[in-house]
Amino acid sequence: MSTPVSLPQRRIDLHALIEEARRHARRRRIAAVLFLALIGGAVWTALAFTGGSAPAKAPPGFVLAKAHGPVAHAVVAYQSSNWRSTDISTGLDRPARVTEEVWYERKTGLWRDVFRVDGRVKSDVAGKCRPSPERLPCGSDYPLRYLRPYPWPPATSGYREAGRGSFDGRDVIWLDPRAGLDTPPNQSVTQIGLDPRTHRTLVERSFSGGRSMGALVISQRPNVAASHVRFLVPARRPVPVAPNALADPWSGLVLAYGFPSARKAFRAPPLWFGPSFRGYALRSVTSGVYRPRPEDGRPPKPIRFVRFYYGEGTGREPIISIEELGRARPYFQRQGPRPGFVERVGMTNARLIRRGLLLRVATDLSLPLTPKNAIAIARALRPLPPGLKTLPTLRQL
Repeated sequence: MSTPVSLPQRRIDLHALIEEARRHARRRRIAAVLFLALIGGAVWTALAFTGGSAPAKAPPGFVLAKAHGPVAHAVVAYQSSNWRSTDISTGLDRPARVTEEVWYERKTGLWRDVFRVDGRVKSDVAGKCRPSPERLPCGSDYPLRYLRPYPWPPATSGYREAGRGSFDGRDVIWLDPRAGLDTPPNQSVTQIGLDPRTHRTLVERSFSGGRSMGALVISQRPNVAASHVRFLVPARRPVPVAPNALADPWSGLVLAYGFPSARKAFRAPPLWFGPSFRGYALRSVTSGVYRPRPEDGRPPKPIRFVRFYYGEGTGREPIISIEELGRARPYFQRQGPRPGFVERVGMTNARLIRRGLLLRVATDLSLPLTPKNAIAIARALRPLPPGLKTLPTLRQL
């Protein structure tokens, strides 16, 4: 005979079943999102999986490659006042958290470099580079130089040993430039802190006019077990490319001028200020494409952009430039900041997300990107209206 169950107990069991069903539904939604992210071509260049298992099947144009030997891994944390995040709604301005993560497998030459701002991937570059980082790799010394010991003695690199000290609780050997740290305000020099035992770089501090301007803090694991790493590489042989996560080119190919082409670039209308912004008149409207990198592993598919130029400086450069990207983005602009925020770099560069578009803003120093100006720019943007065909039409608005 079954044991009778009281009404309160039935309610408790029913509630537990409902909660369990909700959890299963959430898991299914998360799995679906991860699957879609996996097969989305826009997010892949060539990725390395670290920690955990790799996907069972690679996206079209790629193959999974197991690491065959130890993998060097470094995380570079940028401690700089140049990177800021501004809340558009509240005006709150704070330092942005900037990191760069580098993997390199000496045996195969595979590398990957991921640059993040507040946890969002700004750039993701990868390729194949041989010989190992013990020698100058692929014509570039950045950022794979973090994965090998610093040249010793330091005099061969233009530095001198300045003594021993500590940084963030770690013992370091300080290396100063031969000319010292005192420089004119418009020049900067770097002080390097090495691990006393391995001579690997632990910190690089920048100075200008004798004042500290920021630091790079490097955490390294020279030998990550191969079983913990999977590389996702193009099915076609990748072309060696010098990694540079800081590259932020405006080098897309311009194909057309005017409003009609700009309106056709994306599914949604591009954003503009109108015929002028703070007295700076619209100079030009262009549209074009970025070409994918050779090692994307896929047939070339152009990545569309639209640009608006306002004002004209003394060197005929625009006072304010806006480049807009849709869902498809080049490797150096994988993700923008979270919606509702403006990411500022120094006083002349910013990024933001509006209406699903990623916008890069560059200004002249006559219009510095202070928090107030950055917010004004974000709030002034509005969709390009239909009907405009040529620039002279703007004078009639």
